[in-house]
Amino acid sequence: MHRHPELREDPERFAPERFAENAERCWHTFKYFPFGGGPHICIGNQFASVEGPLILATIGQHYRFELLHPNQQLALEPQITLGPKGGMPLRLHRRTPSRKAT
Repeated sequence: MHRHPELREDPERFAPERFAENAERCWHTFKYFPFGGGPHICIGNQFASVEGPLILATIGQHYRFELLHPNQQLALEPQITLGPKGGMPLRLHRRTPSRKAT
């Protein structure tokens, strides 16, 4: 559905502006549904939409992520969830606490 030609103009083109703020207001109900739709919608939809960014923000406050292979080409691998094919090896660097001005 995410690339269905009846729902998207030029569906294979990379167009991040499709997801700009308020863009979804004019979408068909099932034009984009990463957590499913209808009676089989994922019960964790709201939880994941809120909790995921909070967890990443919290981890990002304390660690910096670095790709082990900076020139690594990432490809997607659809399974139960969508993830990077072959994984995405990272190195974490602890951030040094900033000193507050007094």
